[in-house]
Amino acid sequence: MVLLLMTTLMAAGCGSGGDSNESQVVPAAKGIDALIAAAKKEGEVTVYSAQSLDDLNNLAAAFEAKYPGIDVKTVRGTDGDLGVKVETEIQTGKGIADMYVSASLSWVQAQADAGQFLAPTGPQLTGKGDYDAKQYVHKGNFFETNAAVLTFGWNTDLYPKGLKDYPDLLDPALANGKIGVVEPTAPAFVDFYLWLEETYGADFVEKLAAQKPRVYPSSLPMGEALASGEIAAGSFVPPITLVPAKKKGAPVDFRMPPSGAWGARYYGMILKTGPQPNAAQLFADFMVTAKGQELITPSAGSVLPNIPGTLITNDKVRVQDPAKLTPEKVAAYQKKWKSLFQ
Repeated sequence: MVLLLMTTLMAAGCGSGGDSNESQVVPAAKGIDALIAAAKKEGEVTVYSAQSLDDLNNLAAAFEAKYPGIDVKTVRGTDGDLGVKVETEIQTGKGIADMYVSASLSWVQAQADAGQFLAPTGPQLTGKGDYDAKQYVHKGNFFETNAAVLTFGWNTDLYPKGLKDYPDLLDPALANGKIGVVEPTAPAFVDFYLWLEETYGADFVEKLAAQKPRVYPSSLPMGEALASGEIAAGSFVPPITLVPAKKKGAPVDFRMPPSGAWGARYYGMILKTGPQPNAAQLFADFMVTAKGQELITPSAGSVLPNIPGTLITNDKVRVQDPAKLTPEKVAAYQKKWKSLFQ
């Protein structure tokens, strides 16, 4: 899941046209009971998402148990593939998806500017619950649902004293192939290195390169190398896979950086072209309740505090700046990176 997500963060697109179902939506002022009744009348909701399929299915099952009579259809894919599907549905007016969850902020902003999303009407998303709607519902009617995060980790057998923050990776004991780093083959990976420089100093990446680390194509093989003992520490490992590995006895551990984490915030959108807008409103609202967050954000970031199993809140997760990740700037940074690491 993390690899697919991180390699498609910068997928972009635009669309226009399409029929709107805005007039069918129950206004927020009518309350949750009216929304539930309208959603049950529609009877189903289709959700496109780049989130973990297991987590989506768990969320869907809990929603169906809470609101019997409404079936949830989940379609899991990458941001790039699902974004194209949504654009096609918008352009043709033949909507299938009612709600879409994506981590591609550039795509989301483009469609929001084009007015493709319905305003949220559920109680959580309109500020009548624990969800901070002022902070997390953005102009253009898209809203934050959770976040995927990556961090540093270590093999507890090979490096028992552990790491407290990224600068600990500069320990001389970790030099010469004992650290794993990710090759910045995608814009999102370039952003990770930009974040390191912004957070820990302009020369931090250069110092990391001086450790002569091993290079990996993504977070998943780096996490596997950490667990197997191929490396003693990793700079770009996914808690979502390390947590279950650790529970099974793998000698791995990790921490979240004290100043905030690098990752990808997920954004939810209720599509104007979706045929079941009220069921989508109800599902979106359920996703950001405490129960919804517990199911959709294990070992990741949550939009609510103190959710069991989550590691950080969304406000402490990096937001990518598309202006810094143009093709020209990405290519220039990749060239710089290769001169340091290869």
